Amino acid sequence: MRILLLLIMLVTVSARAQVAINTDGSDPDNSALLDVKSTSKGVLFPRMTTSEREAIATPATGLTVYDLTTQSYWYYNGIAWAILGNSPWSVTGNNIFNNNSGNVGIGTDTPNGKLHLVSTSHTNLNIQGSSTIGTWLTMGNTSAGGKWYNLISTGSANGEGPGKLLFISGSSAYSAENLVMAFGTSGNVGIATSAPNPSAALDVSSTSRGFLPPRMTTAQRNAISAPVEGLLVFNTDEKALNMFTGTEWSSLMPVPAFECGLNVTVNHLVSGGVAPVPKTVTYSTVNGIPGEPTKCWITQNLGADRQATAVSDATEASAGWYWQFNRKQGFKHDGATRTPNTTWVSPNNGNSDWVAANDPCALELGAGWRLPTESEWTNVENSGNWTNWNGPWNSALKLHAAGTLLPSNGSLGSRGSWGFYWSSSQFNAYDAMLLYIYSVDCLVGYTSKEFGFSARCVRDN
Repeated sequence: MRILLLLIMLVTVSARAQVAINTDGSDPDNSALLDVKSTSKGVLFPRMTTSEREAIATPATGLTVYDLTTQSYWYYNGIAWAILGNSPWSVTGNNIFNNNSGNVGIGTDTPNGKLHLVSTSHTNLNIQGSSTIGTWLTMGNTSAGGKWYNLISTGSANGEGPGKLLFISGSSAYSAENLVMAFGTSGNVGIATSAPNPSAALDVSSTSRGFLPPRMTTAQRNAISAPVEGLLVFNTDEKALNMFTGTEWSSLMPVPAFECGLNVTVNHLVSGGVAPVPKTVTYSTVNGIPGEPTKCWITQNLGADRQATAVSDATEASAGWYWQFNRKQGFKHDGATRTPNTTWVSPNNGNSDWVAANDPCALELGAGWRLPTESEWTNVENSGNWTNWNGPWNSALKLHAAGTLLPSNGSLGSRGSWGFYWSSSQFNAYDAMLLYIYSVDCLVGYTSKEFGFSARCVRDN
């Protein structure tokens, strides 16, 4: 009888098949099929090892057990067993957080960072914020003196306009002075400005700092493989910006107003199709030459390393380079080999003067420089009363017997005994005008355009 009374006291079964287990005889809650109430004891689920749990045949969805092996509750979700207890996540109000030292993987079970996302398809990672404020992706060190770095997708309520992407540093709040980079709505980039100019692919803004391009020597610059047209570097040898024009490197050093009497230093490059070999040459300049006193001349042959040491100087260093008439490609001859050793142009005909686009003086020395005309050579010869090679040699031009490349095959001839200097004027389709000098003769005449002669450059002062 006592046992029966005890059961009646502990278990109350409602007419709706609800069960209450308690010591106060209260009815089960209307929402509960089983209502267990106690202030001193808990509910003990079935306990088993992992192997025993996994041996349960056809577990029902929602079936729950305590796993003695893992020391956690497990439930069957209809497909597989899932852990219920010992979750690494904690909840405070509306916040969820993880204070463990492990990593989180999405799409991978071996994360190698605090958050590691892996996708085998084109799956988007969406970080979406307020439609008016924008979205913030923040990285930083919260310790003393640490910095925040923020990647911000702007909205319409922050003063920057929607659609921009800002990268700022210095604090966790946006401040213009800490702006590092901005990506505009047109695909352009601003550095230290949140509003890159629409016409600029890159807009750099500063009132206290400059733009520093790559710095390198001439040799390092020349070693750049396949430079693209417009490529910029700072040449530490020249102390100037250099730009690749598509065919050669060009110095962007400010060009002062030309003053005759100053030296002209030229970095000759083979890439321009004029110089036969690369080298740097400094040319002296002079004016006041009788017959053409207002013109400015270089005092050594184009391509020569130096001014000749004598009228009969037969060295390659003093001779410089040779050209066929109205052709821009120059040739070096060291006495044994011509460079470039290409097929010699013969015949070399054409019914025109030397055109500006092929003038080696303009192409190598710069705008304003050119080959002298027939009349300029004639004026200088007549005014100087040049009757043999002593006249041109003793003048300020220091013309000497630099020789020729022969019209048949471009071989070297007469170096040290004859000097031949092209004018830009043709005589006819086959011949052109030149100044030639010899020990007993000096005159302006004409000969075949197939010869290779020296170039002495001139410009209007």
